[in-house]
Amino acid sequence: MSRNIFLVLFSIVMFSCNQQSPSHHFKNANAKYELKNYAGAVEDLNRAIELNDTYKDAYYLRALSFTKMDDPENALNDFNKVIEIDPLFADAYLNRAFYARTALKNYKGAIDDYNKYLELEPDGNRAYALNNRGFSKFKLKNYSGALADIDESLQINPGNAYAYRNRALIHIEIDSIPDACKDLHLADSLGFEKEYGNEVSELISNFCQ
Repeated sequence: MSRNIFLVLFSIVMFSCNQQSPSHHFKNANAKYELKNYAGAVEDLNRAIELNDTYKDAYYLRALSFTKMDDPENALNDFNKVIEIDPLFADAYLNRAFYARTALKNYKGAIDDYNKYLELEPDGNRAYALNNRGFSKFKLKNYSGALADIDESLQINPGNAYAYRNRALIHIEIDSIPDACKDLHLADSLGFEKEYGNEVSELISNFCQ
């Protein structure tokens, strides 16, 4: 009888420990993230990190959750922590560049992150990184560098409407309106408005009539 009681108590203790494990909270957070319950995911990730303050995946998922909640400051802090724990985690640089540093208008920092990503993953999501690095260079008025990056990005992925929009903005800035209109019409034909809104249509109305 006492042995059976011991086994029951042992099972209860083990179940309780599992319920309090960092991985348990992480799994719950991941499920909530997939359901777009980002605030709920953050709550579970907070618990996971309280139990294991070097839990890289928890910091990373929390950073992504913050980006979905339009909170680039907290996302930046968590991406920084991920990179502190694992300096070779390429996607952390890529996402910190776009979702945190670009959102906070730190374009020089974003360029540094895109450079690091491309160094770590030369065969990774190169078109995406180049397009967004080009946009950061554009914001810093490095128009030739911006065009070079976006041209290369479009060579890799010629179906990216957003890259044509970005290149059009550069052409407008350097007063190359025919080239801008060509890119704006390409962006429009590739479904920019359905995916991103009416910015391209407005630019066509303003510059290409």
